[in-house]
Amino acid sequence: MTRKPTLSAKENPLDEQIDLPPLYKYVSLSRALQIFRDREIRMTQPRFLNDPHEMSIEINPETLIREYYQSIIKNLGYPPKKAAEMAKRGLLDLSLDIVNDIVKKRESFGILSLCDSPDNMLLWAHYANEHKGAVIEIDISKILTQEINDDDIQCLAEVQYEEKRIDYIAKKIRPWMTLIYKGSSWSYEREWRLIKSLTLLKEKIPDIFVAEIPPTAIKQVFLGARAEGPEEEAILNLSSISPDYQHVKIHKAMFSSELVGLDFRPAEKYGWTILHGEHHFGDQWREVRQWINFDKLEQAEKGIGLL
Repeated sequence: MTRKPTLSAKENPLDEQIDLPPLYKYVSLSRALQIFRDREIRMTQPRFLNDPHEMSIEINPETLIREYYQSIIKNLGYPPKKAAEMAKRGLLDLSLDIVNDIVKKRESFGILSLCDSPDNMLLWAHYANEHKGAVIEIDISKILTQEINDDDIQCLAEVQYEEKRIDYIAKKIRPWMTLIYKGSSWSYEREWRLIKSLTLLKEKIPDIFVAEIPPTAIKQVFLGARAEGPEEEAILNLSSISPDYQHVKIHKAMFSSELVGLDFRPAEKYGWTILHGEHHFGDQWREVRQWINFDKLEQAEKGIGLL
């Protein structure tokens, strides 16, 4: 049996309908160009993710032995004392079996990590090549698999950041649900995850799975404040890759005139910034713009406020 695409699976761990915000992918320029040219985007298996505590879930032995003990009494009819001895003897093997089952099932999913903001300074540094990369706004509805089997998972979820590990047994979590919990130290990422069964993806090369991402799924591109060179030029002229990208809005990040943060401006206006910078500072203008507000420079050059 197949079902229509959805942004949440039957066992939605949030127990609510998702109010979908704009979502963004932080990437290097080379990866952005690869996405645009191949019309594919990687969905990564859990073992390749960068958090050593990616599974902020625990198999709590105290919870497990209580449930095991109760199931022995209920299903086998053993008296309490015998059931307790049996539960204690089988606890370690049962714990290991559950862990192995979770790990195996988790590896049957691909994950696309996204953020709900294009101006997260730490993500620009960590995932967009230290502000030399790009951020792509993606319409997730355009990359959903249209017909999926009942056994497949296709879910979009906001990552839940926890101070303490989640009791897998007590919460009755499904293996795929473990992928939406992370430690609170990662909360700055404001991450959303699209999770898909690998059976819904294409294996491009061994162990590398991708989802198709048509041009209509690309809404905006933000070029990093330190992005430059041929790859930036290629993205500034994205429609030259394919006319199918003519609708995409291109923006250029500039380090904010405030103490921290980024300002975004349309690509066509950024051309004036380049000319202005090169005119005054030559090849050094990219470095200088981090120290001098070019907008204020333009006003100062006009002598505004002097009289």
